[in-house]
Amino acid sequence: MLTTRKYSENFQELLQELKTYLGLQKKYVSMDAADKLTVLLSAVSVVSICILVGSMILFFATFALAQWIGNLANSQPIGFLTIAVVLFVALLILYQNRGKWILRPIARLMVSIFIDKEDEEEEEDTADDQV
Repeated sequence: MLTTRKYSENFQELLQELKTYLGLQKKYVSMDAADKLTVLLSAVSVVSICILVGSMILFFATFALAQWIGNLANSQPIGFLTIAVVLFVALLILYQNRGKWILRPIARLMVSIFIDKEDEEEEEDTADDQV
């Protein structure tokens, strides 16, 4: 009878510890997700600001270049048409290389944010053990 009570108490303590552990794990996961989301949102905001400022610089630079080419050619429409063709060719080149220049860096960023170094090391250790 005494051992049954002792086992019962130990089991109750174990259940309480398990509940505490699960609560702490839940807090850890939520804090880890918040940390990763913060890094992701800060990266998105920095890139957005850079794209906005870069677009404004590109707009005014191409406008000035079109004016300059128009003055050289004695025809403003030719200057703007030349810049339009150059920008169209640049857009085609960007579209052709979108995977290498846009998609892969974004994928690498996401992987580096959401996959911890510890997870990668564990996978490498598991792979080394299997070989």
